[in-house]
Amino acid sequence: MTLSHSEQSRLSRIEASLRRSDPKLAGMLGMFGRLCAGQRMPAWEQAPSRLGQIRQAAALLAAAAAVAAAARLMLAAARALAAIVQGGRARPPAPKTGRPGRSRERGGRPDLAGWG
Repeated sequence: MTLSHSEQSRLSRIEASLRRSDPKLAGMLGMFGRLCAGQRMPAWEQAPSRLGQIRQAAALLAAAAAVAAAARLMLAAARALAAIVQGGRARPPAPKTGRPGRSRERGGRPDLAGWG
């Protein structure tokens, strides 16, 4: 961890006042510091850096894009399944014109009921 010059001097002043006020506690903290010098600080204790925040934001954006892509894929799959269930028609049937005598029955023959 790198500290600025002002932060380092502030910590040095705190350390000096601690040594003067409670030498036994200062000795115990010094021993603890020497024993733990080679260990890494746990991630949950570390303050996030600006770069860490940027990486976290990028990871969240990537996850959101993946969710959106998965949602589009699921929507396309649902539409394809609906088309299969409807008997292969991907679109609803065209609306009828409403003129009597021009509509056709299922067999393809004209509907003669409207002819007069």
